[in-house]
Amino acid sequence: MMSGTIHGLSWFPQFPDKFVTWGQEIKLYERTQHDDNRRSALPNIAANFLATETRYQYARCVQPSYHKSRPIIAVGLGDGKVGICDFHETVDNSWEFTPRQQRMCLCLAWNEFDPNVLAIGHDRHRSDSCIAIWDIERGVPKDAVSFFGHSESAQSMCWDKNRRVLIAGVSQKQIKLFDLKQGNTTCQSIQTKMVHGLAVAPNGNYLCSYLDSVIMLWDLRLLDHPLKTIQSGKNHLQLSWCPTRTSLLTSLQRESPFITLYDIRSVDAESSREVYHVKRQLQPFQAKYYNTNKPPTLTSLSWHNNDYERALLLSEQGNILEIRLPLSLLTTYSNHKKLPLLPQRPLTIANSPTRQNSSQSNSSTSITCSSTLNSALNFEILDHSLTKEDLVEETYQRALSDYGLKTDLHVDSLPLTPYLKSVWLTLGNLYREERLTGLKSVLGINLGHTSEALMASSRIESRVLQWPDFINSNNLVCYRSEQRDVALKLCGWVNESDLERFVNGLCDNKEFSRAAMICVFHLKIVFACDMLSKAADLSRNSKDPHDASMFRIAAIALSSFNADRCNSTWRNQRSNANKQIQDAHLRAIFSFLTTENDNFDAVLTEEGISLADRVAFACKYLSESKLSDYVKQLIQKSIENGDLNGLLLTGESLDGINILQAYLDLTSDVQTVALIAINYFHREHFTDNRIQYWISSYLDDLNSWGLWEKRAELDIKIENLRTGTRTTRSVFLSCNFCGKSVSNALQEDVRMRSATTNINKLSSCPSCRKPLPRCSLCLLHMGTTLNISLPSDATHESLGWQSKPFSKWFSWCQTCRHGGHTEHMMQWFKQNSECPVSSCSCRCFDMDGTLPNDIADYS
Repeated sequence: MMSGTIHGLSWFPQFPDKFVTWGQEIKLYERTQHDDNRRSALPNIAANFLATETRYQYARCVQPSYHKSRPIIAVGLGDGKVGICDFHETVDNSWEFTPRQQRMCLCLAWNEFDPNVLAIGHDRHRSDSCIAIWDIERGVPKDAVSFFGHSESAQSMCWDKNRRVLIAGVSQKQIKLFDLKQGNTTCQSIQTKMVHGLAVAPNGNYLCSYLDSVIMLWDLRLLDHPLKTIQSGKNHLQLSWCPTRTSLLTSLQRESPFITLYDIRSVDAESSREVYHVKRQLQPFQAKYYNTNKPPTLTSLSWHNNDYERALLLSEQGNILEIRLPLSLLTTYSNHKKLPLLPQRPLTIANSPTRQNSSQSNSSTSITCSSTLNSALNFEILDHSLTKEDLVEETYQRALSDYGLKTDLHVDSLPLTPYLKSVWLTLGNLYREERLTGLKSVLGINLGHTSEALMASSRIESRVLQWPDFINSNNLVCYRSEQRDVALKLCGWVNESDLERFVNGLCDNKEFSRAAMICVFHLKIVFACDMLSKAADLSRNSKDPHDASMFRIAAIALSSFNADRCNSTWRNQRSNANKQIQDAHLRAIFSFLTTENDNFDAVLTEEGISLADRVAFACKYLSESKLSDYVKQLIQKSIENGDLNGLLLTGESLDGINILQAYLDLTSDVQTVALIAINYFHREHFTDNRIQYWISSYLDDLNSWGLWEKRAELDIKIENLRTGTRTTRSVFLSCNFCGKSVSNALQEDVRMRSATTNINKLSSCPSCRKPLPRCSLCLLHMGTTLNISLPSDATHESLGWQSKPFSKWFSWCQTCRHGGHTEHMMQWFKQNSECPVSSCSCRCFDMDGTLPNDIADYS
């Protein structure tokens, strides 16, 4: 852990492997290609310490230059002094600038096209300028043409990439553009308070700035008004454009562990330009990088000038981390052209040749392999089949097929990979009584001294099993309890009475080796031999004759098995043969048959077997303490690997959320984690910030594609799954004059009426006595009972919508505000299109999309 005295860091633009850190000390590091943290000068990345600058301490701001000969930095101090250093022992006093009036240096900016030109920004002083332009080859600036902004303060500065123009945020109220060719005159100014964090996009056309929690985007070609205003929940700390991706704007926010990414896109319409943005947030510091429950706050970010989407990050505690952005669904959608704007690069794994070539083309010394980056966000994708197609297209097609909206829909009909199909089938089998209960809870693991734990541990039975097909055989100890029986069913296994039917079903699905393995685990050796023989016969005509021979050899080996498992010859042959057996289920069979001293590690650690089968085996043959340790080990491994199969063990819990987060970090498949959370994490953990962020991100994706109906269906599903009491929806009427409620008086008036009384009227507000609205046709006031004479043979079914309560309600035109009883208005507009009020020429019905004869059945 480094000390917390580092305030900032930055790559050198012309030296791809060098970066500088500053704070109490200014240090120069070089990124190495060999990721050996034991010899590294920094704990989380491989870097060598090169030099330190001892002249300047407690730097207020530091800016690396664009010089190609050697790494040079400008250092701004709290007293206003600015020094230039190149980390050499020789000191050149001419490389120091001291302002005429002592005050704080606030910002520095090197010119990219003229590396010797440095812009210096100071705080306000009534008799001095706040901006100085220094050409370090010509000495300290003395001419008046080198100073700008008299009696003002410079909050931030940057250079225009297309012209020799300095852009500065001045005095908390203006953005000024100073053209160096015109002396000290301002060529243009913008009245705005958004003067912090000025940065020009890599294409040179766009400018961003911020104040507190608001970001503004400007077009430098037309500065009369901002292109886009972006509001966020927290105040911003730093804004920067990714130099290798024109549209990507990043922000660090105060007291936040996230990097906020804004993918800015513009679409040219007929008469204007639409600007869209898609927001994403990433948490770069994973749990292994910090010891507390709260992830560290980010304080500084520096993008690599050449290497694609590579950056350095600094945490509040002084930890430095190097990252490369993961694959993300940064898309926008044009309502005019109806074309989604997809990411600028296809989906590739982090260390693919495409990415390596891109990095090598920028610099021969750049670091290209993900293993050398030691990045928290740079992984190889878990689901390798996703690399064959664009992840955006894959997600889009799933959304069209109602992926995750209808859990009762058979997963085989969905465009899913076998891995995801298996996960959804497991979750569907695990979901019982409106809850996703994991095997950890079913088995009573980590429940402490609760009644559930006592119940789970007090009824465990152990019995000695003998091999039924052999004589003089050794014995096995088998464990059983009600909880373990439930766990076996959730893993997909059945009771011994249904074993034959179960394995026959597996054979029908061509899962012969798995069927034989389960038979052997139940000590049905002869039955397993029959299964393998059947598999060999059926595989004889297959494309791979190796399968048939392997099944035949396995059947012969099983038939010669001696239940006296102390046979060393059998055991030695098994250890040698397992290296050549490709089928994991067959390897597990022979590992189980040659087990010594009830040590089943070879079976329990066989990665080729599904997690459900391994857990079911553990429930059958492991003692209580060993089973508990094994389940905890599997959960931790699932979190580390981002394996969604681990949800079988965790269910709806914090560990389950951690598994989903790890899977998202590995694959960027926010669609899957959001839909799993919606369908199975909708109880006490639904309010977790991570779940809400996943759901919000996926809803943004649906919006960006224009899938409004899918978005609405998902919103309805989320609302229906929410727990807690719901407020009864009611309609309340208030007087237009006094604003008090009329509804209560109307309800009391209805209670006092009877079928034999005359028409009762509530023609005025009970509070102010002002008249209530009248129906435009019958001229009765709102609240008056309608005496409707029905035909003697009329029924509610024949009358349709006229018998519903809605027909007595008032409805009115949203344009002319004239209206009346719904029944009367519908009868009028069957034959007319204009307003029934004689003095009004509004064509009310033409403004509605409903045809005159198409009357809905209102309820």
